[in-house]
Amino acid sequence: MIASYFTGLSLMATLIMPIGMQNAFVLNQGIRRRHHLLVAGLCSIADVFFMCLGVWGGAQLFSAYPWLLYSISILGAGFMMMYGFQCLQRAWKGESSLEQGEAKHELKAIVLACCAFTFLNPHVYIDTIVILGGFAANISVEERPMFVAGGVSASFLWFFGLALLGAKLAPWLAKPRAQQIIDSLIGLMMFGLAIYLLKFVFT
Repeated sequence: MIASYFTGLSLMATLIMPIGMQNAFVLNQGIRRRHHLLVAGLCSIADVFFMCLGVWGGAQLFSAYPWLLYSISILGAGFMMMYGFQCLQRAWKGESSLEQGEAKHELKAIVLACCAFTFLNPHVYIDTIVILGGFAANISVEERPMFVAGGVSASFLWFFGLALLGAKLAPWLAKPRAQQIIDSLIGLMMFGLAIYLLKFVFT
């Protein structure tokens, strides 16, 4: 059982750590100190749902309906382009400082953006449902709860660690010039990921 726990933890850690749009969003909210712990909690809870779905048969859903993942990829690419454009526009106009961005970062907008980065992110489905679910198919039913517990632990540790790291670095990275650079990098990354997703769909 302990081995199953650490297998789930290590596998989820290797899947979740590479920088992606969700991680960039959580880190940036930490830097801005805009409901960053709530954002980390929402991302982690979503992972719990997806992991349970994957381990207990969700991978079959994408096998039966492959168009679902393609649809999510297209919607996700569209959202990333929109968000990336907003980041680049904010950086270009010099509106990246926290004081100037106050009205644009209300709780509702942040929660909606977090949900979009989570549920319109095809990598979340691939990592938690397809890969973890496929791996769990080789594990006995008795060991699966501990496997999921390990994956859940990795998710909570990573997202809350990322949010707290961003908040810790805020005194240096929350300066207007630093935020311009961060917004520019995130904007470019979003466009790059969107192009990658569209290539995945149409090739």
